[in-house]
Parts: sequence; structure tokens; C-alpha cells
Amino acid sequence: MDDPVIKEIAKKTNHAEAQVLLSWLLTRDISVIPKSVTESRIQSNFDLFELSKEDTEKINNIQTRKRIVDPEWMKW
Repeated sequence: MDDPVIKEIAKKTNHAEAQVLLSWLLTRDISVIPKSVTESRIQSNFDLFELSKEDTEKINNIQTRKRIVDPEWMKW
């Protein structure tokens, strides 16, 4: 969420960085299970939007990749 591209898109679309990332994952047909204990954040997780093709490509082209879950069975 700290990536400058994500921050730029969030500011441009008037959405939170988490909403940008959740929306991007859905455009890639990836199921997401967001978690929060804060009611306002839980609600914002449902307030997703359709990213433009340009914004989707910008996110796709981010070179910094970091896998949060790295189970052994997912090794290529």
C-alpha cells in the first residue's frame, strides 16, 4: 500500500489504497478475504470500484513484488 503508484491511483480515484488493491485483485479474478476489526474499514472493503485499463496496467507494471504467504507447495 506504500507504493507510489498505488498512492497516486488512490488519490486520483478518491479511494483508500486498500480499496485500490482489492479492486485490482478482483480485476484479475483473484478471490480476496479482507480482514479488519474496524467497522469503517469493513464497510470500505465493500466499496470497491472498477479500475481503468490504464490504472490496471500501472499496477501490473509495478516491479517491487513481495509475497506475504510463501508456502512450500506454491514454489514453481
